[in-house]
Amino acid sequence: MSNKHKLLAKNRKVAKTIEIDGVKVDIIKPTMGDRLSLIEQARQAGDMNEKNEPTGERGGARLLARIAVCVIHDSETKHPMFSVNDVDELLHESWLEEFAADLSEVFNVSAEKMRGK
Repeated sequence: MSNKHKLLAKNRKVAKTIEIDGVKVDIIKPTMGDRLSLIEQARQAGDMNEKNEPTGERGGARLLARIAVCVIHDSETKHPMFSVNDVDELLHESWLEEFAADLSEVFNVSAEKMRGK
């Protein structure tokens, strides 16, 4: 494998390992590309405005779910646990709010801002 391919291999840095309902997951540090994609998706969905602020409580909750999709990876396989199709389903998981600070911290945004406050 060339040095270029090693650098592009997408080995993500694990920021923290947590346990959610008995399942160990890694919270990975998102790349700049991950952040930009998430912001673009959130804006298109109406969850975030042009100032990168959530559009109310629902927008903030959906933004937090998008962050979970982006940064929660399986500790064993190192693959993402969720896809963007899971955003609405994640809103009904009690652990999402429980781990809001951990998720938003790795994304460099406060949990309060996620809630639209």
